[in-house]
Amino acid sequence: MENDKRARDMKKKEKEKAEYKEGLIKTLTPLLFGAIAGVISIFVLNDPKSPDGLLIAILMVLVQKFVYPFLHTSLEGIKDWIYILFITLFCWFIFFTLLLNIRI
Repeated sequence: MENDKRARDMKKKEKEKAEYKEGLIKTLTPLLFGAIAGVISIFVLNDPKSPDGLLIAILMVLVQKFVYPFLHTSLEGIKDWIYILFITLFCWFIFFTLLLNIRI
């Protein structure tokens, strides 16, 4: 009886640890790709008013579709993709703005 309880607790802890790891991957990957998109945007674009920087950020979101299988992370539905899109675009905007201010 005691062994069953310990086994259930161990499985629960392993499941929580796996969910935590997957959550970190789903958060840090868009952060990284948003930062990369911001750096690419600042070096590729000559005119900061050009909407091409946003296009670069959206392309980085699409690239992530092919990256997540390599990270062994499952994306269940549209909710995950909206989260990834928001985080990537937000980080792109922050990095692009900061680098633009440094550049001037």
